[in-house]
Amino acid sequence: MFCCECGAKAQGKFCSNCGHPLSAPFPQTDDWENDVRYEAIIHVADVRAAIDLHAKSAVKGMSAETFLSICEKVVDSPVSYSALAEIAQPMYAKLGMKTGKERAEEIAAPIGRTIARVVCSLAKHGQPIESVQQGEGGCVITAEFPSSIWAMKGQLKISIVRLVQGTLVGAETIIPGQMFDWGKSTSALAQLFADVQCEMGLPPAQQRLAA
Repeated sequence: MFCCECGAKAQGKFCSNCGHPLSAPFPQTDDWENDVRYEAIIHVADVRAAIDLHAKSAVKGMSAETFLSICEKVVDSPVSYSALAEIAQPMYAKLGMKTGKERAEEIAAPIGRTIARVVCSLAKHGQPIESVQQGEGGCVITAEFPSSIWAMKGQLKISIVRLVQGTLVGAETIIPGQMFDWGKSTSALAQLFADVQCEMGLPPAQQRLAA
């Protein structure tokens, strides 16, 4: 369960992070495609099955840390590149250095189905969810943007908002402490929006878009 106030993982009656009262676990819903509640959607059996399928097939690429540790073995240097990266990223982040990209699209699908597709995409690409901020008209999902040979670790923020017809999805990558990511963000956003246009193994649509 996530706290709807601060987005932290929580259990019991009150959030241990901010003290906000927690709602009871969401019951199964027959109209999950038009539901805006992240918690309710991910507990639908068919949606959970699709998420698990993608999570199991996710391929973890080489991280920047792994790449740099390999470099240490082939480059004669008294300096640890991986240790240097761990120090340099937060240092440059404090100086305000960061990189990232933004993209937004309208999706011709109900908000609940769109949220499910987004979560399936995150599972598919090995981008674990860090927090969820729930609102009346949608939610904001913050996921880890894993490091790679192109860039250090960052965040992927995805806002999903219900429209009169369809859903508006906005996404941005944030990589602190680095000036360039050599196309990593652009590629990741292209993958996300390609996934959100597909069914991602979810059951066939049974509901029309909410009016």
